[in-house]
Amino acid sequence: MSAAYPEWDYKGRDTIARIATELFRARPRPNRLSPLIFMTDPERIVDVVDAARKLPRRATLIYRHFGSAHRFIDAEALRQVTFERGQQFLIGADPQLAIEVGADGVHFKRDAKLEGPALWRQRCPDWLISMAGIKSGEYEGDLSVLDGLLVSSVFPSNSPSAGAPIGVKAFSEKAQSLAVPIFALGGVNNKTAPKLLSSGAAGIAGVGFWA
Repeated sequence: MSAAYPEWDYKGRDTIARIATELFRARPRPNRLSPLIFMTDPERIVDVVDAARKLPRRATLIYRHFGSAHRFIDAEALRQVTFERGQQFLIGADPQLAIEVGADGVHFKRDAKLEGPALWRQRCPDWLISMAGIKSGEYEGDLSVLDGLLVSSVFPSNSPSAGAPIGVKAFSEKAQSLAVPIFALGGVNNKTAPKLLSSGAAGIAGVGFWA
């Protein structure tokens, strides 16, 4: 794998990015993924390229196209913008598209056995690989193949797939027990983000908190 993520120090006043900076600094070892992850959603983010331009430099953007007919055009445009802004660029659940546009890696769907992440870690060892955390049960695969696990929903969220929030305590227990950097997803906003301090979170992930 490539080196850990370079020093993150967001100097703006936005609470989300400021908390991400504090979480980054609290880690005993830097992560490969940025502590601030933005995920696209075609129903909520109309212009994904504009969203990328609004993100802080060196943040991570996960492009989830959900089968869009314009996915290649959007992904190419996002690759250009993220490259110019020093942002990490991952494709959601589409390794082939990631290869075609030269993305930095892939974000995989929930998979307790981690078959997809393990396979593509072997094929593309330098890729950044993240995955959505399973809702219940135990992981049967090797979590060490991941650079990040996105656990949701930590706080109440309006997302249809969010489910009941697990709360900061349960999230913190996962962060302590699982051998992988864990990112808080779901209901993270300027009000809830400060509650993640001292939780063991590797960073913050979300859809609507920036664009």
